[in-house]
This record gives sequence, C-alpha cells and structure tokens, in this order.
Amino acid sequence: MVGPGSTLGEIIRRQRELNEISMRQLATMAGISNPYLSQIERGLRAPSEKVLEAIAGTLEISVDRLYEQAGVTTDEEDEEPVV
Repeated sequence: MVGPGSTLGEIIRRQRELNEISMRQLATMAGISNPYLSQIERGLRAPSEKVLEAIAGTLEISVDRLYEQAGVTTDEEDEEPVV
C-alpha cells in the first residue's frame, strides 16, 4: 500500500494497478513511451505537466489529486491570499 511520503511515480503506479491497466496500456493511452512511463513510476524522471495531465486523464483522476496523494503542494496552494 502507498503511504505518506510516496513519490508521484509510486502514486501513478498504484492508480494504474487499481485500474487494472498494464504499463504498456497506460503508456499507449497517455501517448507516451513505455520506457518513459517506467522511468516516471520508478521516480527517475519527472513528468511534464502535459504528460501528467494525459496520465491523470487516462486514470480518471485529477492532476491535483495525484499531487495531493504524493504530498506535493501546487504553486496555487503556496501563494498567499491577496487582500
């Protein structure tokens, strides 16, 4: 099970497994190469926003939810409110 401190790649792999999608299927559906997805899942490469959006869309989860599960804050959350 994926716990606190899990990397974005681990979260993507877990979501893929929960959806019962092979790595090859996810890569094809997201429009990326299988080796690139493997590197993302192993934490060797960080996906671009465009690639992450494609992966999230294929997994039927929001990019924000992936970041949240990985414990990553987005720039919007880090900004101070304007008064």
